[in-house]
Amino acid sequence: MSIKLQNKTRIISILIGMIFYSGLTAQERSSLFYLPGVPQASLENPAIQNRSGKLAIGLPVLSGMYFNLNSNMAFDYLFFEDFNYSFHRFYNALDKHGKTQAAANISLFFASLKHNNYTFSISVSEKVSSNGNFDRDIVEFIRDGIIDLYGTNQNIGTAFFQVRHYKEFSIGVARKMWNGFDIGIRPKLLFGKYFLDTKDFDFMVETDTQNRELLMVPQGTYFMSGPLSYNKSFRAKIFPGDYFFQPKNLGFALDAGMVLRTNDVMEWSVSLLDIGALGFGHNTFDMTMARPWRYHESAIYQSHTPEANRYMEPREALKIITDSISFLLEVEDANSGMISLLPMKFNAAGKYFISDETAFGVSNQLTWYRRQPINRASIFAYQKIGTWLEMAGNISLYNLSEIVPGFSASYSAQWVQFFIASNNILGFIHPSSSKHVNLCFGMNFLFDTQ
Repeated sequence: MSIKLQNKTRIISILIGMIFYSGLTAQERSSLFYLPGVPQASLENPAIQNRSGKLAIGLPVLSGMYFNLNSNMAFDYLFFEDFNYSFHRFYNALDKHGKTQAAANISLFFASLKHNNYTFSISVSEKVSSNGNFDRDIVEFIRDGIIDLYGTNQNIGTAFFQVRHYKEFSIGVARKMWNGFDIGIRPKLLFGKYFLDTKDFDFMVETDTQNRELLMVPQGTYFMSGPLSYNKSFRAKIFPGDYFFQPKNLGFALDAGMVLRTNDVMEWSVSLLDIGALGFGHNTFDMTMARPWRYHESAIYQSHTPEANRYMEPREALKIITDSISFLLEVEDANSGMISLLPMKFNAAGKYFISDETAFGVSNQLTWYRRQPINRASIFAYQKIGTWLEMAGNISLYNLSEIVPGFSASYSAQWVQFFIASNNILGFIHPSSSKHVNLCFGMNFLFDTQ
């Protein structure tokens, strides 16, 4: 059944935003790994034991918030002073392909307790993650307009975009096998809420010489699953049971790790995270651009020379495209669901202890995204001051192309613990020019169990 979309805000944001921003996927929280006194460090390696000596409980939001962005383009590629924008500036600064991954994570509950040789933990989180890429030639069409495309038949460029939103419930167990050797696992149950996958779509241009028209259309099929229903328009359809216990939107993942101390001064750790997948089979839709944008010969415009004829400002040209999407898009109930593999992450580190309070080492984190792996190699130093403060600094090399400094710290009082960590502190000094920005912060309440 095909429909015409009247409520188009969500679809417009997705289909236009993916073309030249390719928004929200990294799930790394690796800067917490440098703070072994914070129980949430076990989220990067489930073999890390709770060292607080107390029951640690984190309440909704307070137990941790996290966001992350990795990209090969910065915000000021497009925007500069006073939020003035320039597609010329954006195009000239871009690589051949624009790539982004980002994530947001809100901890709803966290608890960790060490008992004898075991550490048990429970974590509930709300997560959003995505990744995407697009060819620079798509930005060129936005920058210059379509006047030079008239009379041609060509593929302007290819793009891909994927986003997922889900709730994660996990139970972790770390066990001390013998002195100096710990192992841990964390099975995870995933509850899918929203998913969009554009696959690979081609932005095509064709010229209809008979009718003297230029036709433009993204060719591809887009899959979406979410708390929506449709009957000639998309409407919200939110039932708590659907997204907590909906069997068609369930997934499973596993974290596993080990920590080995070979002597009094050397410690090695390895972990694999998010080995699993999430299914989306509830409220699913297949979408296609059934009809192209049509520009008559008399309506063709250019966007690069304001004083010349047929000029249309790029933002106005995009607005026309946006406003017409609802009349061109065709939506049908999907015949089948889709399985989304989670970005899997591999961590490895070696640490040398100068004393019980001072250490330095090297670490490496590799995250697999679709055709866009991210590798972060780091050197770090750790210092503990008394029983209440620990700090760490690190310098990381992203994908052998960019060096960034990071900083982490935690403060532990008798009944409360605060922590903050970032892999790139320069991202907050000059956020508009940074391609890598992440921040993790939170607090735990500490309770004596003796």
